[in-house]
Amino acid sequence: MHVTLRRLEVFVAVADGGSFSRAARELDIAQPSVSAHIRELEREVGGPVFDRRRGSKPVLTDLGRSVREHARELLAEADDLRADVVNIRGAGGKRLVFSCQRSLANFTLKEPITRFALTRSDIQLTVRIGKQEDVVGDVREGTAELGCFLSNEEVRRLSSQVIGSERLRIVGARSHPLARRRRVKPAEIAKHGFVAPPPGTPFGRTVNRLLSDIGIRDVKVTAQATEYQFVRELVAAGVGLSCSPERNVEADVRAGVLSFIDMDAADLLIGIHLVSPPGRPPSPQAAALIECLKESAPRP
Repeated sequence: MHVTLRRLEVFVAVADGGSFSRAARELDIAQPSVSAHIRELEREVGGPVFDRRRGSKPVLTDLGRSVREHARELLAEADDLRADVVNIRGAGGKRLVFSCQRSLANFTLKEPITRFALTRSDIQLTVRIGKQEDVVGDVREGTAELGCFLSNEEVRRLSSQVIGSERLRIVGARSHPLARRRRVKPAEIAKHGFVAPPPGTPFGRTVNRLLSDIGIRDVKVTAQATEYQFVRELVAAGVGLSCSPERNVEADVRAGVLSFIDMDAADLLIGIHLVSPPGRPPSPQAAALIECLKESAPRP
């Protein structure tokens, strides 16, 4: 196969953004160019990577999910190569690779990460974004010096510190029957379906445990999704409720796309873990980022 990095970049943009038009805007290219890249990719891998249906978002096929996994690895390696070249040309500039869970990078920690990159021009920051499993793998394998993710579970074979916590909220469509209610009991919430993360994922296990602690023990799963963009669309369409980090959903609640469910129960809190390889002191650039994140991490 002769798949170019640009073609993989276009494919990942469509897969993550959920539409050809959004990928075109993100990459600043024409939508027909996006379609042409995807057609060529499908020709090169020998089958469709998306299930396309008129009026619906493109959905990854089994082949597409496999291609996306490898595409992300190849693009990340290409980014690392570019960073190495820049460092060499820059006469030894300091580099820091930071692996971060997508919801934290896109919402909760977006501002401090951006501020760090702007104010510490002496450090070349590479941010790798993925699921919690990706972050743990990056740090354990030495691809990243630091990692950050949401979890209430013990972190094994890594040095870990909890630098803050994120509040999870139950959200639903504006038309959901619980959307305008006050102080809804968990037992009543449990009667409704949820768009949930897969139960076998670390985040899924944490969510299930938190819901169980307040009395929602048998979650009725109407759909499963790992990416917030798809969760958002399913919840807004009325497929089910969602238990999501508050900062992920607050803009959509303000815009009227989603509604918080006012729950009569204790807050659902999940820790923000900062991890690094065990037994190894952080580099000066890693220590600087740690300090920045600790100062900015929320503490509900």
